[in-house]
Amino acid sequence: MMRKIGCFVAAVAALCASAVASGVVEVEDTTDIDMRTRRTHENNFDANSHASATTEGLHFLAIGDWGGREWWPYTTLAQVRTASGMARVATAQNSSFVLALGDNFYSHGQATPKRFAATYEKAYHQKSLQIPWYVVAGNHDHLGNVTAQLDYHSMDGRWNFPSLFYTVKKKFVTTIVGPDGQKNKKTMEAEFVMIDTVVLAGINALSDSSHPSYFDPLAGPRSADESTKYLRWIDQRLAKSTADYLFVAGHYPVYSACSHGNTEYLIDHLEPLMKKHGVTAYLSGHEHCALHIERETVDFILTGTGDECCYEGSNVDGLPDDADLRYLLSQEQNQHGAVGGFTSFASATDGQARLDVAYHDQGGKELYSTSLYPRKNAGGGASSEMEQER
Repeated sequence: MMRKIGCFVAAVAALCASAVASGVVEVEDTTDIDMRTRRTHENNFDANSHASATTEGLHFLAIGDWGGREWWPYTTLAQVRTASGMARVATAQNSSFVLALGDNFYSHGQATPKRFAATYEKAYHQKSLQIPWYVVAGNHDHLGNVTAQLDYHSMDGRWNFPSLFYTVKKKFVTTIVGPDGQKNKKTMEAEFVMIDTVVLAGINALSDSSHPSYFDPLAGPRSADESTKYLRWIDQRLAKSTADYLFVAGHYPVYSACSHGNTEYLIDHLEPLMKKHGVTAYLSGHEHCALHIERETVDFILTGTGDECCYEGSNVDGLPDDADLRYLLSQEQNQHGAVGGFTSFASATDGQARLDVAYHDQGGKELYSTSLYPRKNAGGGASSEMEQER
């Protein structure tokens, strides 16, 4: 641990002054080449370095807004309890990775060695959580040094954050029981397009949720050209996908019934791409609540209670008339007294091609469940890998 932290200190010292002003790092290679070259080099590498190339079933967790506090002990009690619940569920379902959906370090993105050690490594120390974490940045991360989070990618075996935009592909085998009772094994694929919604939609620079303007709508991207560039990249990635399950994962929600409400820029620019290319679900955090919305062909899964619960459900009336709010955990709707939580995804065990999704409280208790089904006409079968933004 001390050797790793010492290495990280040197990296941060060299990079803090040169954090990318736009918040965009195009790529980060893991080979030992010049730092500036490393930011623009195109590279593909194995996303399953901690697991076999093809696993039995697909099992993973998702957590948003888990970033602790910027004072000792750099965690919240709810975060620590949620980590224990995650470990229990990960052990039970044999989870193979975690999606970390932003706001990784509250409140000003202080990605220092001390914070990595306390807020991440110590908080999620359990054996079943020593699996790959695939990370995106949130608005609080962009208030600090996102570059330091990107550089930690090459210093920690489970922290996978090569770029602000990248894709992860997972191949897995599922057992399907036919009408005649015959069991057949089928190789399937899930693809995750990991995106930075702050680059796409902008940021409210406030860090204190008690400020009267904290929940104001976003004004739009800081750079329209940069946002358009990455929307084109997303469009191209989704168009190329032949995965059976196709996910987009970012920090801001597209739709929300809680305090921040909908992200209008993502409704206008991202949702049409997801509909066009048959995305299975959009995964997000940002709101310190949890919800499941179905709208037309896309499921919207928000899991933002990584270290506290809950924001008010004050924007239910702002949802479109055709948006089906299937579940909401909020300050007003919290009959089980949840103080934290996360979401799990697991291949069905009844012989059907299906992905079961469960929302859990801090102890791992299941609060709500739903199911996702394979995309029609999906090709599948591509190699497991992680690809960075080009």
